[in-house]
Amino acid sequence: MAIICHCEAVRDSTIVRVIRHGATTLAEIEEACGATGQCGDCEFAVQALLEQERLGELVTTSRPAWGSE
Repeated sequence: MAIICHCEAVRDSTIVRVIRHGATTLAEIEEACGATGQCGDCEFAVQALLEQERLGELVTTSRPAWGSE
């Protein structure tokens, strides 16, 4: 558990939770937990978490069931 946004002391786990609860943009993440709202230095890391969660969702929802190939 690392602090991603030092200005607001927001951890990666908080950002991931916000994304999993429906945030799909940096603005929505900022509104939910404050990350990216001050200096902006964490935008790259927050965007990376957002993309990571999107990719994880694609993998879990598009993977065929075993034996159905």
